[in-house]
Amino acid sequence: MKFYASVFGGYDDNVNTNNGPKEGSSYVGGNVIADYTFGDPRLQIALNAGAGGVYYLDHVTGQDYNIDLKGALGVTYKSSPRLTLGTKLLLEYLTEPNFDNANGLNSRNGNYFYTDDDFFAEYLWSRRFSTKTSYKLEAYQYDNELVALYSDHFINLFANEFRFQMVPTTLLVAEYRYGIVTYNNEGAVLVPAQLGQPAVLLENDSMTQYILGGLDHVFNPRFTGSLRGGVELRSYDVGGDRTSPYFEATLNYAVGRRTSVGWTGRYGLEEPETPGAQSRTTFRTGLRAKFDLTSRMSSTLDVFYNHDDYHAASVTFIPFTEEAFDVGLGVRYAITSLIGVQASYHYTEVISDMSFRDYSRNRFSAGVSLTF
Repeated sequence: MKFYASVFGGYDDNVNTNNGPKEGSSYVGGNVIADYTFGDPRLQIALNAGAGGVYYLDHVTGQDYNIDLKGALGVTYKSSPRLTLGTKLLLEYLTEPNFDNANGLNSRNGNYFYTDDDFFAEYLWSRRFSTKTSYKLEAYQYDNELVALYSDHFINLFANEFRFQMVPTTLLVAEYRYGIVTYNNEGAVLVPAQLGQPAVLLENDSMTQYILGGLDHVFNPRFTGSLRGGVELRSYDVGGDRTSPYFEATLNYAVGRRTSVGWTGRYGLEEPETPGAQSRTTFRTGLRAKFDLTSRMSSTLDVFYNHDDYHAASVTFIPFTEEAFDVGLGVRYAITSLIGVQASYHYTEVISDMSFRDYSRNRFSAGVSLTF
């Protein structure tokens, strides 16, 4: 079991992610994180829990604090030489947008609950052929009633992979997924009828089929990759059908003992986060890197980019395009094995055809951390 604690202070030049006059504020915050891992030849468990918050010292319009609560659990159990069972659970209650997660908002809109839970069973039918059956639950629930009206939803995703071990380093995969999207307020009036135009209703419940192919490959012991590509066929309960190419990929590279890099990419349909839109086609990519500069000094770099094309659900909605950039840089210096100091910088920018959605934001912080 390991514990991490930190206290910090800093400055945020656009607390409410506004397009108009920015409201900046200094802030103080802290967090506590606990990590637990257990493993034997048959059972592996990883548990992570954290609690943190930020308080803005200057008067700002709206919410003057952030909440960040998190719980994560990973379990893998080898039931027999052929059968492996597992689950990965993530539950978060937070304020800040997360550009690494699909289907969420790109701006600060109060506190919200997010969960991403996976359950799977892998079965080895022969030396080369195996299957993996899985179920995934994803959900967003917002405290802000206006945002919740058009954003609260659940996604249930069922999947089955057929896997063939072509060579020891390459696994070929054919995959079928079936997704069901359910909105809490389906049928609600988003925009009342006016000037001869009908009311705009929330009509985004849908079912989606994914037909995919791909591979998992080990380039060398330090470099691995995964690729899936194909088509997604979406049918809305109200509003017709939509078809889109689908692509997702990951690369992980350990550049020696001091540096690690991970990249993700995704292209496909996502849930919109604006009233009146039926869906958005999104290209989403991200890079996470960790560099140990010396035995005492380490740094992290997170870079995310999203490109969204929003599609109309009604004639009153004007389709538009939006881009988001999110970059975070952190440095930590270990004074002792227990105590360290750190500093970070975070930049976010959203550029939209709808100018009222544009914003840029800079955040600076410095603090002290404790590991035990």
